[in-house]
Amino acid sequence: MVDWCLYKGVPVIPGVVTPTEIMAALAKGIQILKFFPAEALGGVKTLQALWGAFSHTGARFIPTGGITTANAPAYLAQPSVAAIGGSWMVDRKLIQAGDWATIERLTREALAAGAQA
Repeated sequence: MVDWCLYKGVPVIPGVVTPTEIMAALAKGIQILKFFPAEALGGVKTLQALWGAFSHTGARFIPTGGITTANAPAYLAQPSVAAIGGSWMVDRKLIQAGDWATIERLTREALAAGAQA
């Protein structure tokens, strides 16, 4: 899929977990990488360890999976993190219920947490 996207000029942010996957992406000229599932794989500590090996490459990560308003600032404080992602703000049940006020509140809280970093 990554090769097809690169061939077609479609922006792609491949998911990576291991140093081997990071090196494969870097070999293709991709420097922005999705790190998923971040919390299940050690979270900030794992990103810090990976950064130690890859900081010289220009690689940056977008961690997703287990990111919350509470832990977002810790992720965003990392030099290896370009952005974070999370679905807690737009849970499917909230969308189905049309609970736009809660979605708006959760999104505002996430933005405020990001501003703290």
